[in-house]
Amino acid sequence: MGKRFDYVPTQLTKAFRKAQSDEKFQGWLKMQEAIMDIEFPIYDLPEVANEMFTKDSLEKAEAKLLELYPDDRTAYATDDDIDRTMRYVYYVGETFRRALDGIWVALPPNDPKKNKEALEPAIDLPFSEAFIQPTVLVRFALNRRTGNEIVTVFGNMERVYRQWVDDGRPERVFRGTLRED
Repeated sequence: MGKRFDYVPTQLTKAFRKAQSDEKFQGWLKMQEAIMDIEFPIYDLPEVANEMFTKDSLEKAEAKLLELYPDDRTAYATDDDIDRTMRYVYYVGETFRRALDGIWVALPPNDPKKNKEALEPAIDLPFSEAFIQPTVLVRFALNRRTGNEIVTVFGNMERVYRQWVDDGRPERVFRGTLRED
């Protein structure tokens, strides 16, 4: 049997490195960035226009998602729903990215047999091997319907981030012991 940490960390895989230059992913990022300046604070969530990308705005974004959709499936029911939901996904991710010194990344699929091209947008944090996956946060928010799913994760990550900063921003150490050649 293998040891508990016998795996290759995602960030160190060839598939991960290749996914970062995916044209569709890069195009999605550029499009969402432009929409944040134009559409999102005007049409999607005007309540946050003066407090974009803050912890408080995440509460308002989650509340609006709960108002718009009864569940996760409905959020992706039509092309218009998909477009709107993905703007919220970007907004959530960008809020985490800005607050926690993260970067946008494209995660390759866990099971490449299913859909080799299905990249998942995520935030890679300099102090953690784990990723923030805003699509997962939106799914949890819509399905659990507590009204505080996203902001709770944000608060937890803020505490870890502050500890990392207080410790002098040490270089990230991957727990996985294996490496690809």
